[in-house]
Amino acid sequence: MGSGKSRVPAGRIERLFRMGTMAADVAAGTAVETARTWWTGEAKSIGDLVASGINPRRLTRDLARMRGAAMKLGQLLSLEGDDFLPAPLAEALAALQDDGDTMSDKQLEMVLVSEFGKDWRSLFQEFETKPMAAASIGQVHRAVARDGRRLAMKVQFPGVARSIDSDVDNLGSLIQTARLVPPGFELAPLLEEVKRQLRQETDYLEERRFLDAYRDKISDMSDVTVPGSHADLTTARVLAMDLIDAPPLCRVWEQDTDQKTRDYLGRLAQTVVFRELFQFGLMQTDPNYANYLWHPEEKQMVLLDFGSTIEIPEELRNRYQNLVTAAVNDDMERVIELLLEYEWAPADSPRPQLEGVAGFLHLSVEPLRKPGNYDYGSSDLQGRARDRAVELAATLGGLAPPPPEIVFIQRKLGGTFLLCSQLGARIDSYAMFQEFLSGNFSLEKPLELQD
Repeated sequence: MGSGKSRVPAGRIERLFRMGTMAADVAAGTAVETARTWWTGEAKSIGDLVASGINPRRLTRDLARMRGAAMKLGQLLSLEGDDFLPAPLAEALAALQDDGDTMSDKQLEMVLVSEFGKDWRSLFQEFETKPMAAASIGQVHRAVARDGRRLAMKVQFPGVARSIDSDVDNLGSLIQTARLVPPGFELAPLLEEVKRQLRQETDYLEERRFLDAYRDKISDMSDVTVPGSHADLTTARVLAMDLIDAPPLCRVWEQDTDQKTRDYLGRLAQTVVFRELFQFGLMQTDPNYANYLWHPEEKQMVLLDFGSTIEIPEELRNRYQNLVTAAVNDDMERVIELLLEYEWAPADSPRPQLEGVAGFLHLSVEPLRKPGNYDYGSSDLQGRARDRAVELAATLGGLAPPPPEIVFIQRKLGGTFLLCSQLGARIDSYAMFQEFLSGNFSLEKPLELQD
């Protein structure tokens, strides 16, 4: 959880001042590093200078204190960091996946009074002011409702919703000024996606709608669950959910867990993402490991955080399926035809660029192309994909980011691959994919009934 309790900057002026302080820290640290490398005779680019020494730690610290849009952008950069960020900065930003300060008791009281009134405590038998978890836009508290319901109360940080545009724009300027991304990398689409995602995530009434819809769709899976919501204690800035006490899924790979369980959990995660894409038309697109719990006694995987859920229209599902199927079948000409037909690549794209994008997609679906168990734990696919992306960027003048229609799906699929890699799972993903395509998919057997 967070590194400590502090006051989260809430006002626009205060947040702008903090952003300016971050920029000053980056500039000062870079100047020190420049002087050091001049003295020692080292040759470094400006990007390497910015990312060296204490700058990454300073930037991570300040992003964690800012919360909201600032921290969300840092998290998204860290998820893709291996592809383009200097190693020290990518490692430092990775700390944002599960770290950050929590709001002060005074701010917590202010939010709860604003949402429930001065007598908000009368709604609860108990309400723990120390949060059990915290993320980029809110923190979660244990509570017991007046009627005895055990709840997880997600409370939004003050000032996050109204500062989205200014925070993202200011941080984008800081990143570009400090040259923290390589030449040719298009940051603007990422910034717009952060804004869109944050606007949705800061509406807890909308998240409750997605949570309830997803819970209904997943109800036929005894080994996967999501918390129920409680409308009477939910507002636009406070979300009331069932409290599910279960350890984080990361315990599985941090401990000496047997291979059978690791494989089972990997298949569950892939089953969920395939059903989201091909059956539900509803996908939770945040691949953060903290959004997965594993209840070993109940033999259940728990899915959390539906603020970044998207609805996938049938036409888009069919298009994506056609594109992936062509790549799985090694039909590169068909992949290129579909990219142009769907206008997911400009009609005047040079042939080498189209071939490069098609080849990258073909590489990305490797687990779906190879019959038999794919060993995610020993796979070097992530590194090869990174090298291919760097090669394409160097030879083609920079890859454009994925179209808005598929960026969410790609993020979830990539996150699921990394989750299976962490689990060290061995899965016949080829067979699973073919079952979904044919419509002959059957639900996973409970763990205790497997051979």
